[in-house]
Amino acid sequence: MTKTQMMTTRYHASLELDDSGNWIAQIAEFPQVHTFGRTLGKAREYLVDALALWLDVPIDNLRNSIEFQPVTLPADVQNIVYEANAAKAMADAATEAVGELMSTAALALTADARLSLRDAGELLGVSHQRVQQLVTQAKLENVPALGSGIQGVAQDIARSLKEFLPGGSKENLGALAIGVTVGFTIAWAQSQE
Repeated sequence: MTKTQMMTTRYHASLELDDSGNWIAQIAEFPQVHTFGRTLGKAREYLVDALALWLDVPIDNLRNSIEFQPVTLPADVQNIVYEANAAKAMADAATEAVGELMSTAALALTADARLSLRDAGELLGVSHQRVQQLVTQAKLENVPALGSGIQGVAQDIARSLKEFLPGGSKENLGALAIGVTVGFTIAWAQSQE
């Protein structure tokens, strides 16, 4: 393999946490090229250096040639990380859905029901300034309807989960998202009483 071919080739790197808390980094194409670091960043940096040394090319020529695979963690830790990321994905989807629903509601209250910004704000639980922002946002972005209220929120959460979580039945993920959304709705309704 020529040096030009070596520099344009994509290399695949794995990172694994060892028992001592160090990250072990290795190039799949060259098992002899491996290193470790106390942090992910340092392990990646050292691996680029090691590969450059092995191939006898400048480090800068390899910076974008290494594709790092997802890190390998102990199974119990990996499950917790997946759960945390799934919860974050659900929260992000719910936040986005709520923002769109709030914009739609603000526009409906001010345009269709012809309420003042202050009255709309009182009904939505936000300031009249925020209602103005929501109305402007809804008009500028032409906010689409999400479905029928809470069902649209559930669909957004389910879509987010399906995109995020590896494996598993998509129907089960959809049911989980709907269950979580219904739980949020019940908690919100009870807090309003």
